[in-house]
Amino acid sequence: MQEIERVAAVNDLSGFGRCSLTVTIPILSAMGYQVCPVPTAVLSSHTGYPDPLIRDFSGDMAAYLAHWEQLGLTFACGYTGFLGDGHQAEILEPFLQRLKEQGALRLVDPAMADHGKLYSSCAPELIPAMGRLVALASVATPNLTELCLLTGEDYAAVVADARCRSRVEAMARRLLAGGCGAVVVTGVEAGDNIDNCVLSGVDADPVWVSGHRVEQNFAGTGDVFASVLCGWLLRGLPLDAAVRRTTDFVCKATAATATMDVNGQDGIAFEPFLCDLVKGG
Repeated sequence: MQEIERVAAVNDLSGFGRCSLTVTIPILSAMGYQVCPVPTAVLSSHTGYPDPLIRDFSGDMAAYLAHWEQLGLTFACGYTGFLGDGHQAEILEPFLQRLKEQGALRLVDPAMADHGKLYSSCAPELIPAMGRLVALASVATPNLTELCLLTGEDYAAVVADARCRSRVEAMARRLLAGGCGAVVVTGVEAGDNIDNCVLSGVDADPVWVSGHRVEQNFAGTGDVFASVLCGWLLRGLPLDAAVRRTTDFVCKATAATATMDVNGQDGIAFEPFLCDLVKGG
């Protein structure tokens, strides 16, 4: 039997609310990978709920990763998500650099903003630090807000521009010029659809992948998207095909969740659909 590949998953651990590691671990496990978590923080719930207990893990991350290096662990992929501050990004830079030298997949989800503004728990100093991680990524998955922050563009002006798609493509190309291997821009609203822009390399033409948008917003949608995408890429799908399959999965799970009595902060009820990922989608 072939050895199970490992994914180093760097993200926070929220006890309640489907997001971050509580999304990534079951999804990638269902897809056949051993998930090795690196917690950036431990929270009683994600920060969309009032007054969560938060324990920052910054002081232990370097020693945590050093122990892995001492053990000689290797990974098929390093996947980074929410970071508390720029210092955590600095800790991760040499880790991603080693993975790059080893030829491993590096998926960076710069989870720090949405709906036009930085998360309340994130300081502006995180933006350039996250940009350095994006430059080390095989694939980065910013949403439109995060793309604007990473490229210094005004979110409101981009959204209001009739040439929004062209501007998104141009901003994504700037990330590619900075060293990122490929970019998937998520969450570009277009009427009843939610669009994702895929640029698979500096010489590639942009591909737009659309999915039906439900009215309700669900926390952690980006985490579900990035986790499923990571699994498909590890299975060897080309980026365009991986984004299509991921979009189909997220839309299916989101549409079903919208029919349930689920608070949007609770996240997408993806659990009933994990079997789709086990079977291969």
